[in-house]
This record gives sequence, structure tokens and C-alpha cells, in this order.
Amino acid sequence: MLLSKIAPHQPESLMSKPLQGLLESCRTYLDLPVERLRTFDPGHYTDSEFYELEVEHIWKKEWINVGHVSEVRKPGDYFSIELVGEPIMIVRGHDMELRALSTVCRHRYMLVAKDKEAGNKSRFVCPYHHWTYDTQGQLVHAMYMESNKDFEQEKICLPQFRLEIWNDLIWVNLDDDAAPFAPRVEALNDLFSVYAPGDDWEMTNNYDKTWPGNWKNFCENNMEGYHHMGLHKDTLETYSPTRLTTGITWGENWTRYQVPYDMDTEMARSLVEQTNWSPGDMRQNQPALDILMIHPANAFVIYPGGAGFYSLWPTAVDEVRYRAGSVRPKGEEMERFDPEGEDYDSMRALDEDGESMPFIAKGVRSAKAAPGKLCWMEEPILRWMQWISSKVLDGEAPRH
Repeated sequence: MLLSKIAPHQPESLMSKPLQGLLESCRTYLDLPVERLRTFDPGHYTDSEFYELEVEHIWKKEWINVGHVSEVRKPGDYFSIELVGEPIMIVRGHDMELRALSTVCRHRYMLVAKDKEAGNKSRFVCPYHHWTYDTQGQLVHAMYMESNKDFEQEKICLPQFRLEIWNDLIWVNLDDDAAPFAPRVEALNDLFSVYAPGDDWEMTNNYDKTWPGNWKNFCENNMEGYHHMGLHKDTLETYSPTRLTTGITWGENWTRYQVPYDMDTEMARSLVEQTNWSPGDMRQNQPALDILMIHPANAFVIYPGGAGFYSLWPTAVDEVRYRAGSVRPKGEEMERFDPEGEDYDSMRALDEDGESMPFIAKGVRSAKAAPGKLCWMEEPILRWMQWISSKVLDGEAPRH
């Protein structure tokens, strides 16, 4: 396959040599056997041209989990995000439909809701000239427009993006022609039903931070328990240790592994007792952190007493937005997980991960940086790298 097919908007003659090299390197991952596990090249994490290909071939075409329906249960509930340059708000309309609306006013491009806003409104008023929209995106008021003969208020609405609800998780796609999401993950439907237990469960926290670093470094971190003994030695490792990693599986667009609780530790026994866990609860036969990644960057953790979602997306080649939350039974309090109303360990672990990423960002830019060999626990990273490579190579399938 010619490189010009790989990047249809950029002829091979116009590609830089570094980009050509990175794309050729991607092809080697399609053939890479598991016994030769290695990381991506440093340039895959730092090259701005490669990043632009990822945005076009992945982030503007794939389904991204942006939240949970418990955040927007009532009419007028909303929260806003910016997804690779697109300002979006997730709004529960007064017709009870959930929509992903553009926040760009249809007058002169001002945003009617800023990034990271959340709350409840019956109207969204543009701060520039007070054009006003209802919760379904319909323009309901525009002052002094009567003299414009072409102005038809009833035809003006905030544009919508594709949105699906799957097991109470909210998924958005910037591609109007994207295939539906649910059929792609049908094999995971029973497992993910723990995210949709009904109104007696609630979202217990909302983690929303921006960290320096490339999005792929964050994703790799979410696909292995090998780092528990390092970054999380005082949190996750105390009850879900690296050495117990097991259950590595994958599908066409997802990976999964498990890190069982060490029931010889007081911490693990305490956590299980607090949740009244028994075999079969949370779709588990033994208490564990059950960690899944739905590509490109949607991570999920199922554990006794609750389930977490951890979604990230790039804001630049070297910056990441990380949005996460947990759902569990209303009113349940757990000493380890709930000081001051937060899932302490899971949120602290996210900060431990995030605080490490600036150092990795420095490392991949070193003149001495080179791909490293991976441990067997990191096999999900290979399967995900093959998926990434296939996407930027315009659909060429892995051969292993």
C-alpha cells in the first residue's frame, strides 16, 4: 500500500521523512508477534504530523465515552466538553431526550457554554448578543432581527453530534456517518450491565483534569497492572498487587485484564466486607479490579461495590484531558473509598498516574530514547498498538 493511501490528504511527496518513517514503523506492529513485545517509537508520542493523522483517522471517527447518564438525569441538566477542538454540551432536553449539541451560537460563533461547565438550565443564552436556545437546541429568542427578511427563527438550531447511550454510558462521535456503537461491543454487553443498575445507583465523584503528556502514554498506563507495584505502591498495590495480574483477553476493539484482590491482606478483606460482596456480584467470581479498554481511550474498572469510567482525549500532541467518575449504590459509605465523599483510592490513583506523565513526556523527547521491550502483562498494549496502527494506515489489518 502506498503511503499516499495512508494519508489521503497529504501526498507522499509532501510528507516529511520523520512522518514516513513513523508510518512504516506502524506497519511493523501489524506483524509483531507477542514474544517480541515493544513500545511505539518515541516519535509516535511527540511528532505533530503523526498526531494530526491520529486526530483525522481516530478522534474524529471513533466513539468516545464522555460521561454517565447519572450526571444528566433531570430536564435541563448539562455538562460541556471540548473534544479535539469541537465544543460540545451534553444536555437532557425537556422532552427527556439526551443530546450532544454544538455550543457554537448560530449568529457569530460565540460559545453559549464554556468548556467544563455543568449545571441545570432551561435556556442557554449567548453572552455576545443574547441569542437564546432551549434545552433541545432550538433558537427561541433573537433580539432586533425582525428587519432581516431572510431570518427564519424556527429553522435555527444548535447542530447535533452523534450520541448513543450504552449501558447508561454516554458515547459521542464527531463523524455523522459513523456506524452505530452498540453492535461493535455486543460481546461486552452483559459485563457492562453493571453500569446501568437503575436509579438506586449514583455517580459519586467527577474527576476532570488536564495533564501534560501524549494521550497514548496515558492509555498504555490504563492497560496493565504491571505499574501497581511502582506508581500505586501505597494505594492499589496494598490490596490488588501486580503479581496477581491475570485474565488478559482482547477483541477487535477492546482489551481486558484483571488484578484480583489479595485476600491475605487486611485491606482487601476490609473492602470486601464493606461492600457485602459475594461471588457473582459485579459479574465477578472473585473480588478484583477488572479493567477494560474500549479503543481508542475509554477505560473502565469494575470492582466490588462499584464501577468506574476513565475517559481521556488529547487537547494537543502533548496534553490530555482526563474525565472520570464512579457509580455505586446511593448512600453507601466505605471508609477506604469515601473520605469526604470521594472514591479516595481510585481518584488518588489517577493523580498518581497523571503526576508521572510529565516525566515520561520528557523521556520520549530525549535524544537517547528508543523503543523498550515489554512484559507479558503488557500484551494488551500490543493489541491496542496494532489497532492504532491499522487506523492510521487506513484500515490495514493486523496479521497476528
